[in-house]
Parts: sequence; C-alpha cells; structure tokens
Amino acid sequence: MHPKYLPVFKDISFNPEHIEDYVPMQPLHPGIFDYFCEDGWCYWSDLLFRRNYWEWRGSPCRVIILRNNLREFQFSKSQRRCIRNNSDLVVLRRPLRITEAHEELFMRHAQRFSHNRPASMYGFFSSWSHLMPSVGGMLEVYKQDKLIAVSYFHVGLRSVAGNYCIFEPEEYKRSLGTFTMLLELKMAKQHPSWEYYYPGFVYDVPSEFDYKLNFNGLEYFDWWGNWYPIERLPVRDWRMDL
Repeated sequence: MHPKYLPVFKDISFNPEHIEDYVPMQPLHPGIFDYFCEDGWCYWSDLLFRRNYWEWRGSPCRVIILRNNLREFQFSKSQRRCIRNNSDLVVLRRPLRITEAHEELFMRHAQRFSHNRPASMYGFFSSWSHLMPSVGGMLEVYKQDKLIAVSYFHVGLRSVAGNYCIFEPEEYKRSLGTFTMLLELKMAKQHPSWEYYYPGFVYDVPSEFDYKLNFNGLEYFDWWGNWYPIERLPVRDWRMDL
C-alpha cells in the first residue's frame, strides 16, 4: 500500500489479484450497461475498461470504483449552499453532442492540469458517444449567454453514470465541477427507476478526483463483486496530503 494512502481506504475489502480488462466501445442494452457499471467497468472514447491497479503521479495505487446509493443520498449544508450560490445560472439538459463551443471550453479547462494534461476531448468522447455505451445526455450551464460548464452522462435502466465535466477556469469560485455533479445526482434521485449514480473512480492516494468522496450515500466496489458503504471524506486541499 502506498505510504500516502487515504485513511478512509485503510481497512477496506479489496481483491489483491491484478484485474485489467478492455473491450471495444459498443452499444449496450440499458440493463447490460447497468451490469457493466455494477461490475467495475468505466469507459472513455472508443473503449470500455476496468482495472483495479494503476499509477498516479509516478506511484502505483489502487483504483477505487464509487457509486452513490440514491436512496441514501442527501445534500449536505455546503452542497445546498453551492446550489444556491449558482442559482443565477441557466442549466439546460440535452442529448449528448460535442460542439465547437464545448471543444473551446475543454481547451481552457485542460490548462488547469499540470500533470497528465488531456490533449483533446476525443480522448473521452467519440462521434458515437450519444449512443454508446448507452444513451448519452449532458447538462449545459450558462452564465447569461456564455457557456461556462458542461457535464456528460449515460443512462441505464436502474442507474446513471457521470462521464466527464468541463468548466470555465475563471469561474473556479463557483465550484462548477461539484455543482454539475450535484445537478446530476438531483436528476438521478428524482428519476423513479434509477437506484445508483456512478461518478467513476478515485485512487487510494490523494488526487484531483477526491472531490467525489465528499458526497453522502457512497459505496465502493471491492473487485470481488461486492459493494460496501464507505465514509464520506470532507472537502480539503488534496495537495496538502502529497
């Protein structure tokens, strides 16, 4: 285990056998998409994949797949405040479609990363992402007539999976990554058939993805086929733990 592991993952059940599987991107029946999410699969561009070990900032680490049990999820006080602080924004839900405005926003968003900076949106999406691996949607966020954030998701019969989010770096005080995730959770919780929201993965070491741990109703995948509740990790500057 990495010496800088997050304490919340210290005593979790975790299959130590190396798992790394890849299959080409393909359209899945919504029920099969649910199964893939439940079995630890993620997806980018033209690939469906799952792996329980990886490397982050030059160090080996465990990959922790997360989901939110929507029956257990409730907004915290700080999350309600985040929603209120962004009440002046206009949010539009649309079918997933990458536009030129998205690509321009992505390039500004990518400048935030000093490590492993993504070069293109098409490392995460393809021309068929509106249909694969399942039906895709997006939430566009506007400040007056300016697009300042977009989040992308795909839906199954019993679940919804958040895929990616981009936002305007100049609007960092709005916490738009958290805001759009809260909007997706709210949308998912209101749907009569959806039971789980899958925000993707984090590592067992501090990383930029740790904001996903600051939500109620969290569960993690043990890579043996089981999901267990896990403690919510309060907001903090993850860089202080490096």
